[in-house]
Amino acid sequence: MVASGLVVGLATGGFPFGSKEISQVTLVVANTFALTEITFRAISPRAELRRFLFAFALNYGVLSGACLAFALLSPDPDIRNGWVVMAAVPPAIAVVPITSYLRGDTRRAVISLALLYVLGLVLVPLITLAFTSRTARIEDLAVQTLLLVAVPIVASRFLRRVRGVATVRTTVVSVSFFFLVVAIAGSTRTPLISRPDLIASLALEAFARTFVLGGAVFAVIWYLRRPREERVAATVFSSFKNLGLTVVLAFAVYGATATLPSIVSLVFEILWLGALPLLYSRERVATPSPPS
Repeated sequence: MVASGLVVGLATGGFPFGSKEISQVTLVVANTFALTEITFRAISPRAELRRFLFAFALNYGVLSGACLAFALLSPDPDIRNGWVVMAAVPPAIAVVPITSYLRGDTRRAVISLALLYVLGLVLVPLITLAFTSRTARIEDLAVQTLLLVAVPIVASRFLRRVRGVATVRTTVVSVSFFFLVVAIAGSTRTPLISRPDLIASLALEAFARTFVLGGAVFAVIWYLRRPREERVAATVFSSFKNLGLTVVLAFAVYGATATLPSIVSLVFEILWLGALPLLYSRERVATPSPPS
C-alpha cells in the first residue's frame, strides 16, 4: 500500500487541496488502530527498566544519533529539519508484528514501545526544538505532538474495547497509509523531480541508516551471542522509526521538502524489512564463535 501510494502520489500530484489535513487525519486513524495492539496494563517500569533502557538506547541513541548526524551534514535547512524530526519521533508501531514474525519477545517489544510512546510526548518537541535550524513555534509542535501522538494513544484505549477491531485493524492501517503517502508524495513531487542530486544523496544516507546501521547492530549482538529475543529487539529498535508520524509532522511544521528524508527512508525500511527474515534464517544456520 505504501508503494502504491508513492506511485499514485508522484504520478498524479496527490490531492488538489487539503493535503496537510488529509495526511493528519489518515495518520491519526492509522496510529489509533495500530496502537490497539498495544496494552498499557500491568506495566511495571521498575521491572522492565533494563529492557526499556536497552530499547531506548538503540532507538533514541543509536538510530536517532545517526539521523542527527545526517542532519548536521546537510547544507539544506529543510532537509536538516526533516532528519531532526525523524530523530525525535518514537519507533514504528510495526516493531511489534515484526518482532512476532521474527520469533522474538513480543511482550517485551510491546512494553518498551508503549513506554517510548509516552516518553515521546516530551522527546518529540524537545529534540525538534533543540536541533532544528529553523526554530518552530512551541505552540505548533505541542499541538502536532498532542494531535499525532497523544490522541491516538487515548483513542486506541477506547477502540480496544470495540468488538471486531482486531479483524479490521490491518486493513484500516494499510488503507490509511495509502492515502497518507498519496498526499505527502504528491506534495513533494516538485522537489523530487527538480532535485535528482538531492534524492541520490538521501538514498545513500537512507541506505546507511537502515542496512548499514541495522546490519552492524545485528552483527555485534550476534557476535556477543546474546539470547534470540535480545537480538531481535536490538535489530528492530535500531532500524525502524515511525516515518508516518515523521512525514506528517515535518510537513505540518516545516513544509514539503522537509518530508523527503522520511519518504526516501520509508522505501529502504520496507526493503530492510524484507531482508530481515533472510538474516535470521542465516543466523539459525551459522553460530558465531564465543568472543575471546
